[in-house]
Parts: sequence; C-alpha cells; structure tokens
Amino acid sequence: MASIPSTPKSSVKKSSPFNLSSPNVRSISKKTIVTLNEEDVSYIEDEDATYYNETTAYSDDDELDEDLDEDDEDDEEEDENLEVEKIDKKNIIIISDEEELQGDTIESKTKTYIPQPHSKFYQFLIKHEIPRKTFHSSIGFFTLWLYTLGTSTHQLIAPMFTILVLVFANDFIRFQNPSLNRKIVKYMWFIIREKEVNEYNGVLWYLIGLIIVFSILPKDICVMSVLLLSWADTAASTFGRQFGKYTPQISKGKSLAGSIASFIAGIISCYILYGYFIPTFTEKVDLPGEIFWTEETSSLNLFVFSLFCGFIASVSEFINLFDLDDNFTIPVLSGFFIYGLVNITRI
Repeated sequence: MASIPSTPKSSVKKSSPFNLSSPNVRSISKKTIVTLNEEDVSYIEDEDATYYNETTAYSDDDELDEDLDEDDEDDEEEDENLEVEKIDKKNIIIISDEEELQGDTIESKTKTYIPQPHSKFYQFLIKHEIPRKTFHSSIGFFTLWLYTLGTSTHQLIAPMFTILVLVFANDFIRFQNPSLNRKIVKYMWFIIREKEVNEYNGVLWYLIGLIIVFSILPKDICVMSVLLLSWADTAASTFGRQFGKYTPQISKGKSLAGSIASFIAGIISCYILYGYFIPTFTEKVDLPGEIFWTEETSSLNLFVFSLFCGFIASVSEFINLFDLDDNFTIPVLSGFFIYGLVNITRI
C-alpha cells in the first residue's frame, strides 16, 4: 500500500484561495486519500486525461490506523516532493509528486480542485469520463435528428453563436471569482475536466469549429464533420485509453489503437449518413444541391468513399495543429478534407 503522509500539525500558508484550512488538515486521516502511481495506469489519450489517477482509495467510512508502521514512516521521509491539492470537507485529497511538505507547512501551488465523489460507482464514471463521453456522442444523434426535420446548417449558426457567448461569459465570470468557480466545479464535476477548471471549456472550441464549418461547407459534409467529432473522436479516446499502451504512439498522446478505432468509427458514420439517412430523407428534407456527394456524381462508390472518410477521421484525430483543441481541429480538418476529396473525385 502506498505510504500516507503524516498529518501536518500547524497552520497552513494561504498562498492560494483554495488551500486546506487547519481543521481539515488535522483530520486528514479521516478523509479519502488517493495516491498517484504512474507505473500501472492505462494509456491515456492526450485530450482525455482522467480527473485523477488512483491506485489506492479509502472512503470516509474506512478507518485508518492512527499509528503508521515504521516502514511507512521511512517511506514517508523519502518522499521529499509531494503535492496536496485543495479538497473541501466532504471530498478527497489527491497526493502527487510536485508539492513540498516543508516541516509543518503545506505550500499549495495547485489550481482549483475537482471534487471526487466517494462512491466507487461514481469514481468509475469519472475515471472513464462516461458522462462526458455520453454527452459528446449524443451530439451526433441529435444532429441526425435535426437532419430528418429538414433543418438547414445556416439555421443552426445563430443558436450555436448564442451558446458560445453564454459559455464564454460563464467561464470568464467564474475565473474572476474563485469562490464561484469552486461551486461550479463542485456541481459540474461529472463533465468538467481537470484542465478546464482554470481554463476555458472545450465546448468553446467545439462551437467555434462547427460555426466555421457550417458557414462554409455543404450540408452533408457539415453533418459528416459532426459525426466524426462526436463518434470517431470518442472511439479514439475510449479505445486509446484502454489499449493504447499495447500499440505504438503515433504522436503526443495519440496511439495506433485510438487511430484504428477512429478509422472504423469514421467508416460506420459514413455508411449511416450516406447509406441510410440521406437516401431515406433527402427527397423530404433537402433542397436541390444541398447534398454534395452522391455515387452518381462521384468516381467513388459508397464503400471506397467510406474508407476515405475513415482515413480522414483518423488523420484529423491525431494531427496536432499548433496545439489547438481537437474539438476545433477535428471538425474543421475533416470537413475540409472531405470537401477536397469530393471535389477531386467528382465526375
């Protein structure tokens, strides 16, 4: 079992508004403790870093021995660089190796914490980002539903821009008010990533990318770019997280396993849109010229075109474009790549 740091005895320096107070520090042995261990964690896709890495977790109901073994005390003395992140009275303490415990003082250099629920079930949900990925994937289904209603891409630009402004305003305001930020993070723990606690939400990049695509590209390619962002990206991060450690790394935080998953999801997405939805609904919902790719106007049949779309999904997912958020790069790159492919292969 990983060693547990001894309980600090004196006051805490308040170098951050989120430092532990003295009462909380003294009751540290009664709180949930999570130690970080880099050795056995599964491969994590770059944009999907988990909220915390854990190897040992104790709930508030677990009783920790008051006296540590001599071996544990020896190990504790060897850990010179530890980081203690701020946690409120009902949440956990995360310990990593970037913070110093100097005597009886905890120097807090971390940002706002991500509250962690004690239930193992909820910890499982957060570790694998199930709520966030469910929401991410649902956008694809919602987009297909809008397509069946005959909604044009230009009709969606104004609502997306409105949401963009609201999300930006929310982030800007919470960054100016640490107390408010802490409350928002506490109640939105199921969808906010750790890196978004003190940085702008990835939803902003998502919306900016889609607004650009929806403003320029044809209707069917816009829908396709959403499906690749919603489904191919989710498949890449999910399978990359689980199996990426067994395959070569293509780029920073991007594994071959994730790219293969993205490729397959891209093929399936293409077949769903061009093999079912467009043939079924185009006469009811599409205006003349709104559908850019058809087998009649292309030198590629649906099978070959879907293979190209899968490849484009994979390439768009692992390309790192100036370290921009992939919620922006995936729809923009995939949309313009598919648009160029259709133009090149047009009869």
